[in-house]
Amino acid sequence: MSPVGHLQYGWWFAHWRKFDRRERAAIALAGAACDLDGLSLLWGGDAYYRYHHILFHNLGSLLVITVVTGLFFWRKPWAWLLVSFSFGMHIVEDYFTVPWDMLPWRPFGNMVVNLDNHLQAWIVQYVFQSVAMVGVFAITVWIYTRYRRTAIEIVSPALDRLILNYAILPWRNRCANCSARPHFRCDVCGRPFCARHSKVDGHCLVRCQECLSTVAKAN
Repeated sequence: MSPVGHLQYGWWFAHWRKFDRRERAAIALAGAACDLDGLSLLWGGDAYYRYHHILFHNLGSLLVITVVTGLFFWRKPWAWLLVSFSFGMHIVEDYFTVPWDMLPWRPFGNMVVNLDNHLQAWIVQYVFQSVAMVGVFAITVWIYTRYRRTAIEIVSPALDRLILNYAILPWRNRCANCSARPHFRCDVCGRPFCARHSKVDGHCLVRCQECLSTVAKAN
């Protein structure tokens, strides 16, 4: 699976309990962290095939992540546990969805595992991986439906809200000032507005013309 797919699984784990944004981000990012060994591609194809799914996809890396995470979340045991769980599940997910040799027990052992040795590669790469990606999509929709957020929140909650509103508002509403389809919801009054009657600032916060005028008069 791609790093984005692993990130979305981590995003799912981040909603198993009530966490704040910082904790959700740590859990979700841990789900994709193993794929940092994919940066070996910068040194060429040989390095990529030598280190990807090998360097960070193992028990040793999991132990390191667990220790490092403890420095930040030792007072939040559930967040600490799920960061480590999210990182470890990446290795498990890859075993079931990628026909690639892995050495998950390093540095304590060098046993090679590859589901391709037990099943035909197309079953792993196309059947299992397709099921996994459908699951990722369903999880993403479920989290959005229930919590009204996506993993874009990791970058910026305001950007997440802006993008989601842009996708949904035109289909359900009309601008509060005219009959045009709206693209944004004012972060002050909460009403929908088209781009002509609203403004997005550099922090991805939306203000309608009325609220902008109110702020200007107050200042």
